[in-house]
Amino acid sequence: MRPVNLNQLLIHPKTDALSFFLSPLNDFHVHNELDEFFKDMKAQLLIQEKDLLEKILDKNLSAIKKIIKTHPDQSYGFFFSKELQGHTLLRNKTTSFCLIGKSFHFRPVLEELFVNPEFILVNVSLYDIKIYRGDFQYIEIFELFDFDQLPREMNHHETQLFAPQYLGAIPYKTIIALKSVSQKIKDMLLYESIPVVVTGIEVMKSQFLRFLEESSGLLTQFNEDFFEKDTREILQKCSSFRPAITDYYSHQLKERLKRMTNSKLIISDFKDIIKATFDGKVSHLVLPPDVKVWGTLDNKTGEFTLHKKMSKTSVDLLSELAEEVVKQGGGLKILQLHFFPQNVYALAILKGPL
Repeated sequence: MRPVNLNQLLIHPKTDALSFFLSPLNDFHVHNELDEFFKDMKAQLLIQEKDLLEKILDKNLSAIKKIIKTHPDQSYGFFFSKELQGHTLLRNKTTSFCLIGKSFHFRPVLEELFVNPEFILVNVSLYDIKIYRGDFQYIEIFELFDFDQLPREMNHHETQLFAPQYLGAIPYKTIIALKSVSQKIKDMLLYESIPVVVTGIEVMKSQFLRFLEESSGLLTQFNEDFFEKDTREILQKCSSFRPAITDYYSHQLKERLKRMTNSKLIISDFKDIIKATFDGKVSHLVLPPDVKVWGTLDNKTGEFTLHKKMSKTSVDLLSELAEEVVKQGGGLKILQLHFFPQNVYALAILKGPL
């Protein structure tokens, strides 16, 4: 298998293809987890009657495992079709998932891999404050502040009895620790414009939030205590606040777009966006998630037609534009649908005036 460029891997035009992404080999905690992933993939291939792809996968399994052993701390992307098999190292860590089907739709993959919002998670427990940083594919702890106030050998029943007394009079040095950590969080919010989610046991969390009352970018409506959970379990729970994180970045992007409006570097007319895209003049394409615009498109002339509903000749025009912008070195940004003006399918940020 020869390595291919990630863009080529993602937008290869073959109609019957299998693409899958593997998290770092070191992240598979149990030896047979990787085999289970491939077993589930083959089961799906059988359901979808993809016998050819199953044979190609079986033929290359040993080579795949050999490849990922060379860089066990890196994520990989693989692409398989009858005519082409390729793999690439991913710059960012990703969870393991696969895409199977006749329509290899580009935009959801791009959104998953490259438009993945980063956030900070602060969990305040009876014992410590843990600060995590990551996104919805990968999260890691990068700071820990230990209170060491309750005896750790107490069983669950005893802790329930003891905790109210402890919480009724939080030791002064614990208050100082809460204040000190809150200042670190304020600095992150101020200098990085990154959203912060605060979770943990309610009374300790409330005490901690007193020091962060005026901070923007703080998301606190989540009642979870992650003290005894590992990062994989935390990632699963994080899906509950993904919409809030996405909305935070959407508001930021909306404000930037407002500031740029007078510069005439933003266009919203669909015909103008298509022309600018294929002329190589689009710096970033701004799209709503999970929206498809069906039609036909001539990549050479830029001529297009819109279809009221999908037909045999239809393609998703937004996906086609996303492919073209990325091929030309541009970027893709996601803005929630309610931020778009009526009858506007996309926004384009230009490299310079038209």
